[in-house]
Amino acid sequence: MDDSRRVIVAIGLTLAIFLGWQYLIKLTHPAAEEGAPPEASAPAATPAEPPKAEATAPTAGTPAAPGGKVEAAPAPLAAPKPETAASFETPLLAGKLTSRGALEALDLVKYQEDRSDGKKGPVALVTAAADAATVPRQAVLELVAGGAPVVLDFAEQGPRKFVLVGENASGVKARVTVSVRDDAYAIDYAIVLENTAGAAVPAKLTVGLGLTPHALANEGSFFTPPADQVSNLCAVGDKVHRYSAKDAATPQTLPGATFAGLDRQYFVIALLPDAPGECVARTKDKSLLVDYALGGAEIAPGKSWEKRFTFYVGPKRDAQLSAVAPQLTAVVDYNIWGIPLGFLARPMVAILNFFHGWTTSWGVAIMLLTLLVKTLLFPVTYKSALSMRRMQLVKPELDKLKERFGNDKERMQMEQMKLFREKGVNPLGGCLPMLLQMPVWLALYRMLWTSVDLYQQKFLWLDNLTAKEPFPFLAIAFGLLTMLQQKLTPTSMDSQQAKIMMYVMPVVFTFFMFGLPSGLVLYIVVNSILTIIQQLVINKRQVTL
Repeated sequence: MDDSRRVIVAIGLTLAIFLGWQYLIKLTHPAAEEGAPPEASAPAATPAEPPKAEATAPTAGTPAAPGGKVEAAPAPLAAPKPETAASFETPLLAGKLTSRGALEALDLVKYQEDRSDGKKGPVALVTAAADAATVPRQAVLELVAGGAPVVLDFAEQGPRKFVLVGENASGVKARVTVSVRDDAYAIDYAIVLENTAGAAVPAKLTVGLGLTPHALANEGSFFTPPADQVSNLCAVGDKVHRYSAKDAATPQTLPGATFAGLDRQYFVIALLPDAPGECVARTKDKSLLVDYALGGAEIAPGKSWEKRFTFYVGPKRDAQLSAVAPQLTAVVDYNIWGIPLGFLARPMVAILNFFHGWTTSWGVAIMLLTLLVKTLLFPVTYKSALSMRRMQLVKPELDKLKERFGNDKERMQMEQMKLFREKGVNPLGGCLPMLLQMPVWLALYRMLWTSVDLYQQKFLWLDNLTAKEPFPFLAIAFGLLTMLQQKLTPTSMDSQQAKIMMYVMPVVFTFFMFGLPSGLVLYIVVNSILTIIQQLVINKRQVTL
């Protein structure tokens, strides 16, 4: 087997072992993926468990804060009104805001998804249900002052702007303004706590996020990672920490977090505060939760404390993300095995969008992108093919050396290197150009895997370019094309090795294609067709030593 084939086999086996190991770990440790995590002591309020108000007032003998004046107990507050909800809608978002400040419904109106009832509907990033105590809701506010929660209710309800007010038994009044932006996937929260008591009152604010994995999410296969996977996000500085359900089974706490959120492969929910806070990522009842503490303050009598944060809920597209906050673009993960490939993937996304704007078809855009990449890499591919042809020409002489010095490996290597120098052949000439292409191939793979533009997009018989084919026509076609490509590609292997490569490698890579998104397989098939055409052209050129 020549060096280039060894590289291909090594890459294929490495991918199979790496992904297969993940699959076996999932099979042997299901509890780590789905089991409920241990509860931390004194947990913060969560999206699944909104804080409950306490209507009782302190007794007359309750002491004031240190240094404060002892006040008579205020009159008991009236019981809070039942929670209600008000709807809002913009060209991008539609949802419901509750009178407690949480979001019990939130849809992305420009993106459709398959639902459990077999119908299509807007992508839902929060699910409303009758039993709200068991369903995560977004932006669940926990306002605590003087040890008592502040219960909110609507004061103003506009089409896209809402004002909620509340007061607790400690004499702290709250005013929360919620504004839904018209031109961005963003909701702004402005919170003011005012101390009307005669003594200083400690206050703190925590916001809870939660999301249950999509019911129709792809569970993945032996060779491919699961699609539409949900993970927790906690960003500290320029680094985004991601936690799967397995990772967050044990609560992960990160102080100084610049933003926090939940990632759903093509979409993201992110909370951007006005100052860094503490992020806690955890799981409960198969839901992924994030508790974000925005800090606290000691509010002096007659003074107020203000906090602001922005809630991004939308697609993972650089333009929309940076329109709200430039640091949000870090949630688009173009890394593979820790290798940063964003410098290659982001230009490819821009080119793909350009081709779509020109053709109005994402399938055609993928094919044009494939053609462009193939054209740009042609010099490298051409050099690799010529080197392989030269290796094929020296094969008879290499076979003679093996017969003469087969038992003396050191002498054999010396004679081989001498032959390569005399003939001007570089034994790595076919491998190095292929390795130079690997970052481009990996960047293309990651770009197509994470591109929200292809989400639920149809092309010919393909219902969704981000989902695998119902029947793997493209994967089978790729296997047949690989066999033809093996036959046309020069090789220095003996006939038995060549036969094994011709039949084994296509089968291995065909199975690898079964679980990939159809848009990615479309790229690979078109690339194979172009490679065969290119190889036919190269084979017509006379190569001499």
